Amino acid sequence: MDEIQTKPLELNKQQFEELQKSVTKAVSRRWLRTKDLPNYLSMADSTIRENLPDLPFHIVGGTKLYDPQEIDDFIRNK
Repeated sequence: MDEIQTKPLELNKQQFEELQKSVTKAVSRRWLRTKDLPNYLSMADSTIRENLPDLPFHIVGGTKLYDPQEIDDFIRNK
């Protein structure tokens, strides 16, 4: 079997800083809004509403917030 050769990714300083900022933001984000759910779950909004109507959420100042850990636990135990 042939070995796959890979080339290290080379980024300039600006590209690296943008990538670092994006990764940090994604990893440190605790709460999701309703609009974030399709991306987090890799599902269409309509699919989420139809198949996960009891998804746990918290309301803060009139805004629904979802905890990714609670979402994961909910789906695992469904």
